[in-house]
Amino acid sequence: MSREENFWPGVLAIVLGTFMAVLDTSIVNVAIPEMMHVFGVSTEDIQWVVTSYTLTMAAVIPLAGFVGVRFGIKKSYLVSLLLFTVGSLLCGLAWSNGSMIAARIVQAAGGGLMMTIGQSMIQLVVPREKLGPAMGVFGISVFVAPAVGPTLSGYFVQHMDWRFIFTVNIPFGIIAMLLVWRFLREGEVKKNHPFDLPGFVWSAAALVSLLLAVTKGEEEGWDSFYIVSLLLTALICGTLFVIRELSTEHPLVDVRLLANRNFTLGLLVNSMIMVGNFGVIYLLPIYSENMLGKTAMDTGLLMLPQALASGIVTPISGMLAARVGLKPFIVTGLIFCLGSGFLISRIDLDTDVSTLQWLLALRGVGLGMCLMTSMQIPLLAVGDPARVPAASVITNISRQIATSIGIAGLISLFTHRSVEHAVHASEQVTATQPPVMTALEQWQQMYVAKGLSLQEAAASALQLMGQLVKKYAAIQALQDSLLVAAWILVVAFLVMLVAGENKEALQGTKEQPSQSAMLE
Repeated sequence: MSREENFWPGVLAIVLGTFMAVLDTSIVNVAIPEMMHVFGVSTEDIQWVVTSYTLTMAAVIPLAGFVGVRFGIKKSYLVSLLLFTVGSLLCGLAWSNGSMIAARIVQAAGGGLMMTIGQSMIQLVVPREKLGPAMGVFGISVFVAPAVGPTLSGYFVQHMDWRFIFTVNIPFGIIAMLLVWRFLREGEVKKNHPFDLPGFVWSAAALVSLLLAVTKGEEEGWDSFYIVSLLLTALICGTLFVIRELSTEHPLVDVRLLANRNFTLGLLVNSMIMVGNFGVIYLLPIYSENMLGKTAMDTGLLMLPQALASGIVTPISGMLAARVGLKPFIVTGLIFCLGSGFLISRIDLDTDVSTLQWLLALRGVGLGMCLMTSMQIPLLAVGDPARVPAASVITNISRQIATSIGIAGLISLFTHRSVEHAVHASEQVTATQPPVMTALEQWQQMYVAKGLSLQEAAASALQLMGQLVKKYAAIQALQDSLLVAAWILVVAFLVMLVAGENKEALQGTKEQPSQSAMLE
């Protein structure tokens, strides 16, 4: 078979693996209450099931470049797939919160390596002229997985067994391993390639400290000693990491790539799109479940049109971008995202669900056009295929950091603005105002009719008024947060206007020596 006919099964294997790894960052959230009940633990304890996955994934990503070179990219991907699959099995068998956290660490170690190595493999395996369609298909795993995660999880928890959210990975993991084994050959192996141990220690300490700080910041208090210490640790270790990488002959992460203007600008654009994207994905469930009283399954169905639209548009954009160029698609996609984003930021308790679904579908079209195409900008800017694994490491680290900081920042903004709006509303809504007095009297009579005493009915009416004030304050805070997410995309749009793209590499006019060694 020719190379062009033969790379798709390998791409499918990579997409399967990456889809599972990304899916497991969000699919577990809906099952948290059920796991708390089964394991008999508190909210604080169960959150480590989610946090341990994020921290471990971030810590192992810098290892991906070294592992691929030292042991071979095919072998490394197979081992990471195996780790993830075994971790999924252990999650399904977990008997306590501690065993679940340990299993999630195993799962995340495989998932973090698999995502980064998989992205490198696509760049090396697929001929440059076919890279657009392949990255479009790969984009389904990166974007659609977190969007459909709550829907799948809600279905499994409601109609099956919550453990199925983990064990469903096992058959797909086995299929992916068989496809890799059959259709991909080993790349170049450098057995004597030295391991940058200090670089790994400093990078792991910096990333874990930073992500732990942004994850726990709202809970512990951003000015608490614990959070400030973590942020200082991240700053010091991050500085030592950069110094180490610039001074060693064989760096764990090639930070010199950041000197490439188009690489850095592309990285910035993609990171901001991720912030705007995941911020909305995390904020809308708050609106649906906490404010409208919908179930997790209903929330998943609300978000589904966006996932479907992006899943359809992403591969089409990848195919057409190879001919037209990446930049027109990114700019047009961001315009779609901005138009729908500013309209979504105006939602309230009276917004029709179908209207919101149409806006999300429009947003999904925009994300399908700009998310994966923006991911290609920094990778193609590298030019030299030998440096692609290093570029993949940096892009995955930046996305992980941007997503975590973006979500934490928007959730923190939502929390603080809720309090501010509630205080302001409490000052405006007083019992001396005629409309308020009328409402309180009507509610008081309603509670009296239900059998409460006059004093109890008055207290219940006041309590109901307080709940309404908080609810409307939360809606205003949500609108503020969604508006900030939209403005982040405005900045991405402006940066994209000055960024460049490597059209020569996109159209396959440069030699790609590494891919022939990997295809059968």
